[in-house]
Amino acid sequence: MADETTRRSYPRLPAKNWWALRDRFRQSVPRQVDSDYLQSVLGLSSTASASNLIGPLRTLGLIDDDGHPTQRAQDWRLDDTYAGVCAEMLSDVYPDSLRSAFPEPWTDAVGVTAWFSRNTGSGQGAATGMASLYTLISQADSEGGRAVVTAGAAGKRKAAPRKPPAGRTTPAPSKNSDTATGGRSRRPEPEVNINVQIHISSEASAEQVDQIFESMARHLYADE
Repeated sequence: MADETTRRSYPRLPAKNWWALRDRFRQSVPRQVDSDYLQSVLGLSSTASASNLIGPLRTLGLIDDDGHPTQRAQDWRLDDTYAGVCAEMLSDVYPDSLRSAFPEPWTDAVGVTAWFSRNTGSGQGAATGMASLYTLISQADSEGGRAVVTAGAAGKRKAAPRKPPAGRTTPAPSKNSDTATGGRSRRPEPEVNINVQIHISSEASAEQVDQIFESMARHLYADE
């Protein structure tokens, strides 16, 4: 059971790393999880980034103090036992006060983030990261990883330039025609350029940045 009085911090683990690591465990459970292993399988840019994930994995009970995967990790990777593992994590890591106030945290993201900020003294970025992981675990949805992969692929497809169907070519813009204009030169049509600037807080987590660009892809490149 989580300590109601002494805990002042909670784990942060981006959703994309959670699902990518679970997928690796589904393929093969490693003998030991260290920063080199995490950097390799998650494609992280630095050893420091990988090292920052060791603590959360220990707190959640997926690895022991020596980095060896636990029985909980064995159950975590399987769909049939995934929900039970999430329930154990909630009970072990998060206090009753939080779970009672926000049993379905995805319905009140602002309130959950405010709780973590207030009870840990963390800034907005850190509190958002803690709230995101708490929400992910509370959902206990073993299919969530597939949803993340699908959303990312959809964003990439929409961001790609469209190509004309095979066998057809896009007609080149027609030049001014004396026949069409009665021998007079046609005025050039005005062009409209739109520049979009995104200001992202330096405290934003990797998951938040991914969500921002996925949202941009959906809205800016949506099919007409």
